[in-house]
Amino acid sequence: MTLNKLLSLSLAGAALAAVCLLAWNLPAAAADEPKRTTAKNGAALTLSPKSLYVDSALPADDPANYRFRTVHAAAAAAVDGTEAEPMVIYIEPDVYPMNGTLTDRGLYIDKDWVSLVGLSADARDVVLADNRGHTIGAQSPSGSSPAETLFVTGTGFHAENLTIGNYCNVDLVYPKDPSKNQAKRSSTITQAYAIGAGNKDKVLDKFTFKNVRLISMLDTLALGEVQRAYFQDSYVQGTDDYMGGGLIHVMKNTTLHSYTNKPIYAAGKHGMAFIDSRWEIEFADPGDLTLAKNASTLYLINNAFTDLNGNLRSIQWAPYPAGHIRSYAYRTTLNGKPYRILPEENGTELTEDQLPAYTVYNLLKGEDGWNPAGENTGSAGGAGGSFPANITMPESSTIRTGEKGAELSAAIFPSAAPQHLTWSLDSDLALLSAKQGSKVTVEGKNTGEEPVQVTVTAAAYNGIFNRTKVTVYPSYVDPPSFTEPPKLSIGSDGFAEVSYQLDLSYPGGTREDQSQITWYRVDDAQGSNPVEAAVTRDNRPSHTYTPTSGDVGRYLMAAVTPKHARSLGGETLRAVSSRAITLEDLPGTGAAKYGFTTSFEQFPSAWQPELLPGTWTVDTHDPADQQTKWTPGAAGKAPWAYAEGINGAAGGKGLITAERGARLLYTQNRPFGDMSVRLEANPEKTAGQGFGSPNGQYLEVYIKYDTASRSGYALRIERTTKYGIATDYTLYEYVNGAGRPISDPVSTTAFNPGAVIEVWTEGNMLYAKASSSSVQSSDQVKAGLPNEVSLSAPIGGNAYGGLGIQHTGTVSAGNRTQLKRLSVTYKDAAGTESPAGESMSGARTYTVKQGDTLSSIAEGQLGGARDWVKLYEWNRHLIHDPDLIYIGQELLIRE
Repeated sequence: MTLNKLLSLSLAGAALAAVCLLAWNLPAAAADEPKRTTAKNGAALTLSPKSLYVDSALPADDPANYRFRTVHAAAAAAVDGTEAEPMVIYIEPDVYPMNGTLTDRGLYIDKDWVSLVGLSADARDVVLADNRGHTIGAQSPSGSSPAETLFVTGTGFHAENLTIGNYCNVDLVYPKDPSKNQAKRSSTITQAYAIGAGNKDKVLDKFTFKNVRLISMLDTLALGEVQRAYFQDSYVQGTDDYMGGGLIHVMKNTTLHSYTNKPIYAAGKHGMAFIDSRWEIEFADPGDLTLAKNASTLYLINNAFTDLNGNLRSIQWAPYPAGHIRSYAYRTTLNGKPYRILPEENGTELTEDQLPAYTVYNLLKGEDGWNPAGENTGSAGGAGGSFPANITMPESSTIRTGEKGAELSAAIFPSAAPQHLTWSLDSDLALLSAKQGSKVTVEGKNTGEEPVQVTVTAAAYNGIFNRTKVTVYPSYVDPPSFTEPPKLSIGSDGFAEVSYQLDLSYPGGTREDQSQITWYRVDDAQGSNPVEAAVTRDNRPSHTYTPTSGDVGRYLMAAVTPKHARSLGGETLRAVSSRAITLEDLPGTGAAKYGFTTSFEQFPSAWQPELLPGTWTVDTHDPADQQTKWTPGAAGKAPWAYAEGINGAAGGKGLITAERGARLLYTQNRPFGDMSVRLEANPEKTAGQGFGSPNGQYLEVYIKYDTASRSGYALRIERTTKYGIATDYTLYEYVNGAGRPISDPVSTTAFNPGAVIEVWTEGNMLYAKASSSSVQSSDQVKAGLPNEVSLSAPIGGNAYGGLGIQHTGTVSAGNRTQLKRLSVTYKDAAGTESPAGESMSGARTYTVKQGDTLSSIAEGQLGGARDWVKLYEWNRHLIHDPDLIYIGQELLIRE
């Protein structure tokens, strides 16, 4: 059955000549006598159990005659069709509300081979409408809201001559009867799907759309579970992610209207094709159109791009192209002039001879010969029945000279095309095991000192090719040996340094030292109970370490694993400081000694769940106030990674969220007065929304915080349903883990790349301010959103000095947050109150000296040795064993 087969109708008037509908000869059993009816456009319809009629003007459903007032009633009466004899539902012009609820979609098509056919040549006349979006009219405890206007669970679905729209973020305009126009539900753009499909119990395939308008903004089409889909003479619009998925989807003579710069989330395994189609680009601000958010294979054949607002700077395949993913184009134009999509090295400009590979039939035929466009198949295919259209290649790989090579596999799409591949290399620093076949092995021949990258190409007989990169490392040699073992010293300025000498010479010169140095705080000169304090990254040895308050009373140890670029790590040698760190080693006076600054480059990001004084707790946490159910990152997995992100976090490394619920806590166990926290951060989101969804996803910065009881204060930065281009900043108070807002929320664009967040206290006031170096969009300016924010709230005050960062957002690429720099300052306490009401006035500290015990300190400071119990209770988070205290520790003494 093809889209071009015409419905057998007895036409009642000349006006019907323009109406082109699908047709099936629908035999009726004796018990199911076919019924004749005339549509409003004059078409004579034969109705039966597999041919139903919908007219909202009917006084009531008439199932005996296969006539229904609503699409819902007809869908409920539908039966499974087949590819040869589909189940058809004819729909008269009107706006049909789908009536989805907060927790469920309004209309399901749960039968196979169902066709929805509008009874008008103008697709705008028959509208299936809803107006629910993610967290705006639709929600789910799982986090993925059932916001689809129409959801299909059967295979072989077809729609024709109608509109499927989700009017959550776009006005419903009905030219046939303007009284039925509806204003959009919200200006906050959220995921609002026009159509979705999925069924865990069956494969969904062969979806077709002809003369269909698919209307929404974000995520218009949710058809990732549909293997093959074909769109003809249709219209699709959206902002980001409004297309993609499946095995391969093809659009022909279709209009794509893009309001923002990433229309395709990701194409399917075999790509996505646009043939003889038009792209209308309507950017509010200057920008680049990146066709696929995630690098994908795209086929653009005779595509015309039009820049409606003059804001289109360039057209690119993807924001981060992948070397092994290739796209193809033929006769692309922008504003009527020939255009080459960027980057050119990731795309192939096709020749006339290669065009037969990019027909609807060649791309969609699969193993069953599907031909939804009814194309002439007489000339389709080479010797194997199809023309090569693409070659799938493995991602980039690495090999080392002298070791086993990398096996590369490639496959031609379609699979029915001749699988004859010719392989080649662009360098003599690697060797191919064969020149022909679907698999080859690449072996390294690099005799130099540095790794080199070679390009491996696989080509089909018609000239279609693809490439992948292989990094070839030279062979390993022995690691360098120590000529002087590591020695650790603590300078008069308090900085610790480890020095050593390696034999890095070789016949060609001297190799660079890439030793791995890890710093630990330990209990004694023997290196007992090591706690990781700093690490080496990017092969840059960490020769120095800046002690912090957490090191006071502890010795330092540096573990040095000798290494250079051509070696594995050698035998690790350790050096321990000759004495413990004292408070005098830290710069400043009083409470200022407890402040610190970190760029996170040496930050130990491994899982560390313990609450230790002056030490970072690195774990995951699912706060009780979360609106959706999600599982925090598993114990043992690093919640954070020191890495470069994408989009807003591209261009430099920082500490980036790697697991859901990523959290950092810093414990302090002495009384403090005022303190401040300054954080520089880069959210990957660049539109001001910060996080993946407005369902409880936020970043909190804790201050004056007791990590044990989870009490103190915080600044919360949260994506809400108020805006899709801003976040809300709110001050919070926490008591035993339960938070409450203590300021009104302020909507701002300050949580954008280049964000600077400052939180501080002054007496019984909590303050916060934030700004971003990102330039506001025109939509943000029109909305009157500030690019910086200031907040304040009165607080009861406390003597806590802990701090922390909690991230509850999703952590897929594009939704993460990168921390660039953190600075913390302290002032001495001066008569503050604890949350429990216990006065800290008169509290003082005692610095542990050589030979001290808790009993001796209690006798000297409190008048009795038995009062060591009080000292222990006052300092439980500092002292884990009453028989084990350290020189330089500051113990709290309460009068």
